[in-house]
Amino acid sequence: MVRDGREVGAGFHRRHGDVHAEVAALDAAGDAARGATLYVTLEPCAHHGRTPPCVDRIIHSGIARVVLPAIDPDARVRGRGIDALRAAGVQVDVGCLSDAAILDALGFYRDRLELTPTVVLKMAVTADGMVARAPGGRDDVTGDAARTDVHALRALHDAVVVGVETVWVDRPQLDCRRLEAGVDRAPLPVVLDTRARTPLDNAWARAGRDYVVVCAPDADTARVEALRRNGARIYFATAGARGLDVTEVIRALASAGLSRVLVEGGPRVFWSFVDAGCWDGVLIYRSAQVFGPGGLRLFRSDGESVPGRLVDRRDVGTDECQAFVNEASWSRLTQALAAARTPAKGRA
Repeated sequence: MVRDGREVGAGFHRRHGDVHAEVAALDAAGDAARGATLYVTLEPCAHHGRTPPCVDRIIHSGIARVVLPAIDPDARVRGRGIDALRAAGVQVDVGCLSDAAILDALGFYRDRLELTPTVVLKMAVTADGMVARAPGGRDDVTGDAARTDVHALRALHDAVVVGVETVWVDRPQLDCRRLEAGVDRAPLPVVLDTRARTPLDNAWARAGRDYVVVCAPDADTARVEALRRNGARIYFATAGARGLDVTEVIRALASAGLSRVLVEGGPRVFWSFVDAGCWDGVLIYRSAQVFGPGGLRLFRSDGESVPGRLVDRRDVGTDECQAFVNEASWSRLTQALAAARTPAKGRA
């Protein structure tokens, strides 16, 4: 919330059932909200749910202008908040940084528009395009701020996918432990493991967490059963020369209620999703480090680049996060979003 060029209040929706971001920001601003501009990442709600309508509070606060990226795709809103604000004399500007804002809440948008499942790819690379100093090694590519940012990203998803080589090398926890406020639930770890080689002493088994291992149908039965006894949910997907069929993997996860999927790599897993066209967004965390020519590369050739259209670039501590969208997927989403709103008489 900004007044006379100065931020006078800010807020975010902490968890389901708590006050929405607009109300938190208004509480922080107090009387300074009168005549201010409110910048919000989602259209203010105009219906009663677990909390009263945000538009009522905004109107009563004396806010002069509201800037938002797009309509809320939820069927209970879809432009009604915009209409209510304009009817009360509040200036509403729609379309600011829409692609970046929608990508930040992509799972929500696609769920409400019945376009699930949603797949977002994430990788961390150095300035010279490396993900490790050498194949088979584990190195910190980005700084603390970026790693915390990734934990917040995980909290938006139902499942986090990695390849079995990453499990052997990194021994990842794939949780949200860096978030001070905690989360209602952590995402479910998913390992793409054609031959059922996932180590039984993995971090999730030690912590008593559920996890998924996806194998080929002809994986060694004894290994599969050992993983199952160890607490793993076992799914199967067709395997080819490039590994498991990732489209089958995503369908299997979605059928189990895991429709918002974050893919964290490594490089082979990353490109398997790209080559299959099975992705909606990509987030690349770039550091200023240089690992040199002996490192493990993200890109398979000198001419290769991040797929998709760049829609956002922001600093995260000492690193940079670049966001890309899949044009084919994005076209379906924007068309569905445009069709979701029923024009009202006299609407601008």
